[in-house]
Amino acid sequence: MKKLVFIVEDNLVQQKMLQVHFEEILGDYAVQTFEHPQDMLPKLKEKPFAVVLDHFFGDKEGKTGLDYLKQLRLSYKSIPVIYYTSLDDESIKAEVMQLGAEQYIIKNSASLVRLKTALDSLHKKDADKGFFKKLFS
Repeated sequence: MKKLVFIVEDNLVQQKMLQVHFEEILGDYAVQTFEHPQDMLPKLKEKPFAVVLDHFFGDKEGKTGLDYLKQLRLSYKSIPVIYYTSLDDESIKAEVMQLGAEQYIIKNSASLVRLKTALDSLHKKDADKGFFKKLFS
C-alpha cells in the first residue's frame, strides 16, 4: 500500500516534479499537492504519512511555512513534517526543528535524494514502531 504524502509548494513546476518523482519514478508514495497550506489544512483529516512544507508562499497576510507549521502542530502533532525551502538560515532551521519537524531540507541539486531519504527514514521508524508494538502486546 502506498503511503500518502502531502506536498505544499506554490511553484507549480516544482510541485509537479516532486509529484512525478515520488509517484511515478519511486512508486512508493501517493501524492496530493497543494499550492498553499490553507488548501491543505482541511485535508489533514486524511492523516497523511508525511507533509512536505515549503517556506515561501504568495501569502497576502505575509505568513510563511513556519507560521503554518506552528498551526499544524496545534492540531496534528503526530503527522511528520519535512520542511522544504530555498532558505539557508540557521535560526529558522532551529525554530523549525524545535517545532518538531523531521527534517529541514534546502532546495538544491541533491534535494530529491534528501527528500527520499527523509521519507524512507520515516517509513523505517513507522515499521519499527509497528514491530515493537506487536512484540510487546
